[in-house]
Amino acid sequence: MRYNYAAGILYDTWYFVDQFDESGWTDMERAGTMKSKIVILTAVFLLITGCGITDILSFTNANFRVENTTEFAICGIDISDLGSLSVSQAATIAAYWLQGECPMEFNLGLGIKNPNTGNSGLPKIAITLTSLDYDVFMDTIEGVEEDTVQVAEGLFTGEFGIGDGGEIAVLDLGITFDGFQIFEILGPLGIVDLALAIGGIDGDIRDEDHLGRLQMFMVPTIDTPLGDMTWEEGFWVGLDWTDGS
Repeated sequence: MRYNYAAGILYDTWYFVDQFDESGWTDMERAGTMKSKIVILTAVFLLITGCGITDILSFTNANFRVENTTEFAICGIDISDLGSLSVSQAATIAAYWLQGECPMEFNLGLGIKNPNTGNSGLPKIAITLTSLDYDVFMDTIEGVEEDTVQVAEGLFTGEFGIGDGGEIAVLDLGITFDGFQIFEILGPLGIVDLALAIGGIDGDIRDEDHLGRLQMFMVPTIDTPLGDMTWEEGFWVGLDWTDGS
């Protein structure tokens, strides 16, 4: 009942704020006005429906998970479509090992989902990722035991939009590092198995033995009509969706 009542007030509020004369304004000025209108509507909605601070935080939130890997290469060998290596490919990796090197690179797909789809009674709203400070870790031991090693770090800055339709937006992060420290732990056969599990033909399997061996620790910032939101303390991201709480 309160949402029906709220809808009526929101309609009246929108009618009021929509009366501003925008003739002669630039597109940037119109966009700024639209953002202000959404802020006003959101504030009115939260006020008249009795939403508390928890509702507001949920409204401005986002969910994250490790989505996939693509273009995974080890020692220059693209293994994205491979389930095993040939003898010559294994020999190439062993040669790098003898030189004290093991270059690895891939695209890490970070899945981001916007919960502000309007289904909870709060307004629909698109959000934008504007910054992402992250570290990438690999679990070198398959199974229950963990031996997680930090392999890379990075910083994304820009604008990556996440729509309000409930779809998963995937941000591709280019990861490049020397995996020799993992090589020293696992040896040539072990690191090949790890690379194939994470980035090979079965690399999109969502279980602990495949994508589950890849984790991130990150500090994201998103832009919403209510302002910027930064997870200052950071949080871990893996197979399952998390909002960092």
